[in-house]
Amino acid sequence: MQAFAEQGRMVTLQPVLPALNCTMQATFLTGKYPSEHGIVADGWLHRELGEVRFWPQTDGLVQAPQLWDAARRLDPSFTCARVCWFMNMYSKADYAVTPQPSFTSDGRVLPDVFTEPLHLREPLVEALGNFPAYDYWGPRYSIRSSEWIADVAMWLERRHSPTLSLVFLPHLDYTPHTFGPDAREIHKSLQEIDAVVGRLIAFYEARGVQVIILSEFGATPVSRPVHLNRLFRRRGWLAIREEAGRDMVYPSGSDAFAVADMQVAHIYVRDPALLDEVKALVEAEPGVAQVLDAEGKRANHLDHPRSGELVALAEPDAWFTYFYWLDERRAPDYARTVDIFRKPGYDPLEMFVDPELGLRMLDVGGSLLKEKLGLRTRLEVVSTDGSLLKGAHGLLSSPERSPVLMTRNAGLLEADTLHATQVHDLILAHLTGQQATA
Repeated sequence: MQAFAEQGRMVTLQPVLPALNCTMQATFLTGKYPSEHGIVADGWLHRELGEVRFWPQTDGLVQAPQLWDAARRLDPSFTCARVCWFMNMYSKADYAVTPQPSFTSDGRVLPDVFTEPLHLREPLVEALGNFPAYDYWGPRYSIRSSEWIADVAMWLERRHSPTLSLVFLPHLDYTPHTFGPDAREIHKSLQEIDAVVGRLIAFYEARGVQVIILSEFGATPVSRPVHLNRLFRRRGWLAIREEAGRDMVYPSGSDAFAVADMQVAHIYVRDPALLDEVKALVEAEPGVAQVLDAEGKRANHLDHPRSGELVALAEPDAWFTYFYWLDERRAPDYARTVDIFRKPGYDPLEMFVDPELGLRMLDVGGSLLKEKLGLRTRLEVVSTDGSLLKGAHGLLSSPERSPVLMTRNAGLLEADTLHATQVHDLILAHLTGQQATA
């Protein structure tokens, strides 16, 4: 990547708030702020459903025209492939490959992949194997998932030669968070992903394809977990029901609930009369840098109906957990598992094996055996110790911690900094050879 940048140009990318996967990718594809495209985080409280949902799969949630709409106006023959980007189902892109588990009737979740057109799945899996879900997320993460995604991108290029291929390589989402962005362990991860990117650059450029490399955010070191929902629990604002001896929360029934997403938390306040009290309480909590009210959301382009009534921003060295229970014995059954669908907030601790497993490793071994036999089981290996996390993201980072964009087509970059909302037009400029607007 360094050689690629030296032969072209690398600029700092100024993110939008929040600097998160889903929000940033929607911004790249629309050229709009979250207040316009509606992807206000990696997950939010869907008021109409009364549920917190993370990692939305359907492209229909994006509420602004996207890159392919503008590209087809310029060139009706334009085609697009999206490989493991977020919100990657049912879009107007021509080809899509994205993780999509199979849910069996006995409650098991099986790794699988969704493709558009649907008939791509069988030959893809036959050629490359199924999606390596356990290498993509969880304590077993590895470079294998990014390698598989790169192989898929090249497979699609050979078969269909799309005008534009959007390829998401997740590998650097892991080590900066588990060890910290400045830890020595990062060097191995950088070497691994650099080899994958180098292979893609060589492959695409040999076929006359222009390459752009960009990232959504930069990680920052953290050492302080902030538990906003436990704060609300102590005030009696959470709707809690006991289920089999465990505490289960009902966010829509709560007077105040924080949907935590790394260093940003959308706070949903059911009773407007409580707004000032909730804001004052959160502002006084150590680790909280700022709480955006209606005016603050407008100033930061987060004034969208999906946003919380308040949005909390962490101090640079802090991050928000979704934890709401006060007694570890009453933690919900999903707390110590990898379960991105049921948790009412983002849990980066799913990347860690609980260091206190000890003798419970025998139980883990039994669970793994049951899983291999096709039996339903719960694999409790995740820690709830928030101090384990060493890196986070979501805030408007300083230049040295910011994402970047690289291209060999240096003439299309006029400044040393590019705003995330400008990526849409820059991609169009690469396609047309001249500056373009949506």
